[in-house]
Amino acid sequence: MALAEIGRYTGVDCLATWENHLDGVTYGCTNEWCNDGIEPAIDYLRSMTIEAGKPWFDMLEENHIICTSDIYSLDPFITQMLEVQGVKAIAVFPLSQLGVHFGFLSFNFCWNKQWDEKDVELMSQISQIVSTATKRWQVETSLQQSQRTMQKVLDNINANIFVSDYDTLKVIFANKPFRKEAGEVPANAECWRMLNAGLENGCKHCPKPKLLDANRKFTGVHFWEDYNPVTKRWYTIQSMAIKWLDGRWAIMELATDITTRKQVELELIQAKEKAEESDRLKSAFLANMSHEIRTPLNAIVGFSSLLAETDEAELRHVYMSLVQENNELLLNLISDILDISKIEAGMIDLVMGRVDVPQLCREVIATFSHKKRDSAVELRFDENSPQIVIDADKNRIVQVLSNFLTNALKFTTKGSITLSYLLEDESQVRFCVTDTGKGIPDEQKHEIFNRFVKLDSFVQGAGLGLSICQSLVNRMGGKIGVESREGEGSCFWFTHPYVPGA
Repeated sequence: MALAEIGRYTGVDCLATWENHLDGVTYGCTNEWCNDGIEPAIDYLRSMTIEAGKPWFDMLEENHIICTSDIYSLDPFITQMLEVQGVKAIAVFPLSQLGVHFGFLSFNFCWNKQWDEKDVELMSQISQIVSTATKRWQVETSLQQSQRTMQKVLDNINANIFVSDYDTLKVIFANKPFRKEAGEVPANAECWRMLNAGLENGCKHCPKPKLLDANRKFTGVHFWEDYNPVTKRWYTIQSMAIKWLDGRWAIMELATDITTRKQVELELIQAKEKAEESDRLKSAFLANMSHEIRTPLNAIVGFSSLLAETDEAELRHVYMSLVQENNELLLNLISDILDISKIEAGMIDLVMGRVDVPQLCREVIATFSHKKRDSAVELRFDENSPQIVIDADKNRIVQVLSNFLTNALKFTTKGSITLSYLLEDESQVRFCVTDTGKGIPDEQKHEIFNRFVKLDSFVQGAGLGLSICQSLVNRMGGKIGVESREGEGSCFWFTHPYVPGA
């Protein structure tokens, strides 16, 4: 996550950290971030001999910066390594702490980057931050390891520690943090009763069987994690068999609260999922564009052809109007798809104006009638719908209706598709697209408006259109839904606040 943020901020194509190994003769790439289109190379760079790139390594050990726009001026071994990823320019900064060199940070560019003082200063500051953060992590890791191997039980250790009889599991010692959290220990109380109030049997994760072998010999320290329903906290636990003061075998457990760590892990997982979702959105944009723009594009091509074939002034005027409208719709659709992040952030703007609802519906039907002219499906507008004019964003309404109709045409091979609307309680307009198609299985209805959901993987489309519609309808202050019976057809609908147009 940190390397990715640094990489995007600095504009590099590849960013990697390298660390010296403890053997003193090898080093390797420990972390790598690559921009889109760059193949990661970390798998074959984890262990390399210092001798192979010694001139390079000696410069870094002496705290020199390597900065070049010509990789062929470097050691041949290094040049060959960089060619694999198509690197053209590179800047390498040593990582050191308290005068001790322990690795380096490389900024790789797949183009002939020209350096200036600001570039070098920025990357130098970043390398210093990475040095400090890396060393801190190493120190913390070492400290945690030391804590896990502690052998003595001290009453003032900031961890829950208790000792119980190996055979009876009765508590014979508990430190202050344990008693503060679990309460004072009654005489002859079993450890599992103290750890889990109300439990009638032993703990399901009891480590006792692992601590001594069949000959009652010490088997080692056992580590595990557990959630305590009484304290509602997570703990990392160290368990071992020890000889108590009176010579009997006992079980010692040291429990360290890791709830905060678990929360951080959960946040990291959520952040990772969010990043992956963002990547999926980016990958789906281009595929989705073809799904979303096909209707206005076909209308433009179709009516342009008809325009060239007719000399009747009235018809030419109608066709030119439809072409112009679909030109505008196409532009709006492309803009909406590319700006889907704005929809998610609630930043999409609505352009309100007077909308003649029946006229809008007739125009949409006219556009789609040309598209399905070779189809046996009847496409119609319910002329019994009331005559109303509303204040709304016409393009957004057309976008949602177009998506509904496009999907209806995909899944309807016979019968009809009807566009209608009605006024509900004088407060909202309900638009409906009803078809006699294949319908939607009950188990898929609840996810039909999720991103990338496709009822049929063989039908063209990115599975993003209905998700966009849901966002737009919510932004317009309405609701969206579907009613469907498998094998009989579907009715996709959405509502819009009824504000009479001036």
